[in-house]
Amino acid sequence: MSQGTVGGSGSAPRFKTREGVESFWERMRREHRLEGNLTVPGFFSRTARRLPDKPALLFEQYAYTYRRLFEAIAGVARHLQDETGVKPGDRVALLLENSDLYNIWYLGILAIGAVAVPLNTKLTPREIEFILSDSGTSLLLSEERFEATIADLVPEVRSHLSLALLIRQAQPPASSWDLESAAVAMESPAAIYYTSGTTGKPKGVVHTHRSLIAGALQGPLGWEYQDESVINLATTPLFHIANHTVYLPTLLVGGTLVVDTYKTEQVFELIQRHRVTQLFAVPSMLLLMVQFAERDRYDTGSVMRVVFGAAPMPVHKLEAVQALFPNAGLIHGMGQTECSGTTVTLPSSQAYEKAGSVGINIPGTEIRIADDADRELPPNTVGELLTRGPNLMSHYLNRPEASAETLRGGWLHTGDLGYRDAEGYVYLVDRNKDMIIRGGENIYSTEVEQVLYGLSGVALAAVVGMPSELFGEEVLAYIVKKEDAPALTLEELQAHCGQYLAKFKVPAAVRFIAEMPQTATGKIQKAILKEMLKKELANR
Repeated sequence: MSQGTVGGSGSAPRFKTREGVESFWERMRREHRLEGNLTVPGFFSRTARRLPDKPALLFEQYAYTYRRLFEAIAGVARHLQDETGVKPGDRVALLLENSDLYNIWYLGILAIGAVAVPLNTKLTPREIEFILSDSGTSLLLSEERFEATIADLVPEVRSHLSLALLIRQAQPPASSWDLESAAVAMESPAAIYYTSGTTGKPKGVVHTHRSLIAGALQGPLGWEYQDESVINLATTPLFHIANHTVYLPTLLVGGTLVVDTYKTEQVFELIQRHRVTQLFAVPSMLLLMVQFAERDRYDTGSVMRVVFGAAPMPVHKLEAVQALFPNAGLIHGMGQTECSGTTVTLPSSQAYEKAGSVGINIPGTEIRIADDADRELPPNTVGELLTRGPNLMSHYLNRPEASAETLRGGWLHTGDLGYRDAEGYVYLVDRNKDMIIRGGENIYSTEVEQVLYGLSGVALAAVVGMPSELFGEEVLAYIVKKEDAPALTLEELQAHCGQYLAKFKVPAAVRFIAEMPQTATGKIQKAILKEMLKKELANR
């Protein structure tokens, strides 16, 4: 890892920070009685006793009070246990679009001590097969729209899998089962979220009930929605870990969660109809809303917070979002699946003064910038961002070496390169070199490259991120064609990749080059490819 100094001096740091790990967790344990056997839904269900008749969850015509919501979660838990034979520790995958049913079934799985395996609905059957096999999933919960995808799974996977299609008839049946009477300890696995890996295969991030409860306590503090007046609009996919840091904690603070799927005009309609106070989005979604021709027809004055992740936005874009939501504080942050979704957030009070920063540690965590030997670096010196806290994953499933490397010394090594300024605000200067972020979706280049090498005419392939006004980045492939092979086209590459990769991972553009820049040992020099792209774009 290269280090460099970014302005300023190397004087002793007096960093702005939030409450640290030990004091936070001890205070939370005391205030919230976090002891013994306790699951995430059991913990959340305490809100139903405090606010039984308050609206908790809204989706289209389906509305749930807190009492009805947790009775439905208990009903699902009973069904899974009594009708399908799911036991504590069993892996249950969900292939579901956003709706009220997603979080009801997700929390129902966790309530009986089973382990949820959320699936990205954009994945191909081949990608889903790997996750189902690697996780040891025994039951797949899905819906009719995915029947063709499920039918395309290879027989070896389907033969070890039970399938339950959720047919919408009415709200799920209710049960009065006490969700706090958990059968598993807080340290037990609760969910396995798969995230792209640098080897081309996704890694299963194992979270416990303890880590997800910690993340639910930290999320509202970091993202500034701590009270029951929040009406939170969830239109990004619930299968992402963001569900655990910006959406599900709504049920902990006693707010109302409005669920739907992102469509630009529909988001405006939902904000106006439900008087939404908090909106979470990735920058590309906010840009679509700013550019929407009919935006002035809708009242957005109820929105008090606009929360966004992925990449920071330049000041002129922040100003456009602010004009669209005149009463809102703008809160930027970043995180990873491995830390329950959030590492740092930039307080709304600093949105303009510290524009470009991703913020400071969320309460209950610590961060540092370190060198290759994990030694903390002084301000304005570039190194790797590390974090520790009770919200960290337990381990990577079936990958002990990767787990030990990523969590060495008790710190999560994020792979993000950045520095802290003299006040402790973090600025990222680069990410793990193999990752592209397109519209909030993580894409590792090796995964795409392995698919490209399956095309007979490809001699060498390398993938980098190409700037995109809408998505932040798009996938750009550099290809050296095999000698005497027929000419290749972008359409042929896309058709080939589309058979094996989710649509968002398929290259949006290709550059055919005569020679691939390589080191003496044959390693492709992506830094040179990125510089070539930079010059190309500058000359347009």
